[in-house]
Amino acid sequence: MNSLVLDSETAKLPLEYLLRQLGNGGVEVKDSAGKIIAVILGPMDKEALTYAEANLDIDQHLDQVRQTLGRREGISTSQLLEKAALAAEEAAQE
Repeated sequence: MNSLVLDSETAKLPLEYLLRQLGNGGVEVKDSAGKIIAVILGPMDKEALTYAEANLDIDQHLDQVRQTLGRREGISTSQLLEKAALAAEEAAQE
């Protein structure tokens, strides 16, 4: 994905310039502080669209995501797989 920092010069670029960038993975438009203010993606780039939608949802619910992660209890995937392998070995021995 290409990045474009919006300033007095880039603000004058024609829309055609942005549309040509869609074939190269899209364009992130940033303000002068580096904050993303727009993402332009082609309609055929489903993976990028899905990723952008997920990121937008996370950004809109960031407090809720942080609270959920803070409550997270349980075991990791590797621990779960290890327990499953041990249980399978024990079952095979019976």
